[in-house]
Amino acid sequence: MSFGKVKISDTKFTNRYFVDVQLSIQLAKIIFYLALLLPFNVLAQEKDNTAPIDSPGYTSQLEISAYKGYIMMHGEGIGHLIKSHPHGFRVSYLRNTYGQRYWEQAFGYPDVGFSFCYQDYLNPVLGQSMAVETFLNLYLYRGKLSSLTGALGTGIAYHTHPHDQKDNNSNVALGSSFSFALYTALKYQLRITDYLSGGIFIHMDHFSNGGIRKPNSGINIVQTDLSLKFDLHAEKPEFKRWSKQSLSDRSLYFTLLPSFSFKEIGRGGGVMHPCYNLNLAVNKPLSVFSTINLGMDGYYDIAMKKWIVEENSENQADFKSAAVTLGHQLMIGKVSFLTQFGYYFYRPYRRISSDLYQRYGLRVHVHPHIAASASMKTFLGKAEQVEWGLLFSL
Repeated sequence: MSFGKVKISDTKFTNRYFVDVQLSIQLAKIIFYLALLLPFNVLAQEKDNTAPIDSPGYTSQLEISAYKGYIMMHGEGIGHLIKSHPHGFRVSYLRNTYGQRYWEQAFGYPDVGFSFCYQDYLNPVLGQSMAVETFLNLYLYRGKLSSLTGALGTGIAYHTHPHDQKDNNSNVALGSSFSFALYTALKYQLRITDYLSGGIFIHMDHFSNGGIRKPNSGINIVQTDLSLKFDLHAEKPEFKRWSKQSLSDRSLYFTLLPSFSFKEIGRGGGVMHPCYNLNLAVNKPLSVFSTINLGMDGYYDIAMKKWIVEENSENQADFKSAAVTLGHQLMIGKVSFLTQFGYYFYRPYRRISSDLYQRYGLRVHVHPHIAASASMKTFLGKAEQVEWGLLFSL
C-alpha cells in the first residue's frame, strides 16, 4: 500500500483497518481522554485529614526519552500526510507516591508527574508539535530490579504548521495552532544502578482540537522509545498501608450542569458559533471513588441553526435536540473524571448519522456543591465540541 494519495483500491483494502483503528482509539479515550487533565497540585498536594502524622513523603525522578515511529492512517483523508517516520524526545518529572493519602494505596502507589515533548513529523505540511502534559504511571508489575507500567496523560499541544486555507490547505489533521493532547504508553524499565534505570516502551500521541476549528481529523502517532531515568533522592520511604475506607452515604442526589461550547461550521476559516447545553442527572454513589449517573441532555445549538440556514434554506428543521445519558464518575479527592454515553431521542436535523455519542470530562470541586467542568463530546472517534460549565449538586 502506498503512503501517498489514497487510491480506490487502497480504501477497499483498508476499510476494516480504519474501523479497527477507530475502535481502538475510542477505547483508549473512554479510559483516558481528559481523565488525567488534572492540576498536579490537586492530586499530589491535597491534604488528607485522616493521614497518620508519621506518614511517608515522596521521592522524585527525572526521565529523558527519545522516540521514533509512524503516523496511523485512522481515516481515508490523511493518506497524503503519511510520508515519513516522525521522531522526537520527551523530558518528564515524576513524583513517586508511597501512601501519603488513601487514594495512592488504592491505585497501587502510582507516579504522578508532568512532561514536555517535542515531535518532528519530517513533513513540511505538518511541521513540528510541542506539548506540555500531566500524566499518571500505573504499576502493572513492580520488582526489585524491573517494573512494568502503563502511563496515561493529557495536556495542551502547540503545532507550528496548522491548517491554513491559503498557505497550508493540505494539513487536514491539525486545524489550529493549539490542541488537546492525549498520551498513553506501556513501559518496561530495568534498574542499572542505585540512581539510574533504563527503559524501552511503546507509546501513542493523539492531537486534536476537539472540533473547535476545522478541519479536525486529528493525528495519531505510534512510537518506540528508549529512556533513561534518574533518581533524585537517595533514600526511599516504606509504603504506607491504610485500612479500607467505606462510603458513609450512598443516597441518591441530583446534579445540574449548564455548559457552553463554540463550533465552526464549514470546512475551515469560518465564523465560530455557540452551543448551549443543560444536563440534569440523578447520581448513585457505589464506593469512595465510584459514582454512576443517569440523566438528560438538552441542546440549544446556534451553530447548527446557522448550518441549517446555509445548507438547507428550503427545509428549516429544528436546531434543538435532546438525549438521555448514562455515565460513570471516578473521584479522587477534589477531582473527578467522567465517562458518559448519550443517545438522542429528539434530533430533527442530523449532520452526523449516529444517535449515540460519548463524553469524557474533568471536574474540579471548588465547593461541596459546586464543581468546574470541562468535557469533550465525540461520535465514535470524531470530536464534535469541547464543553465548559459549572456543576451544581442539589
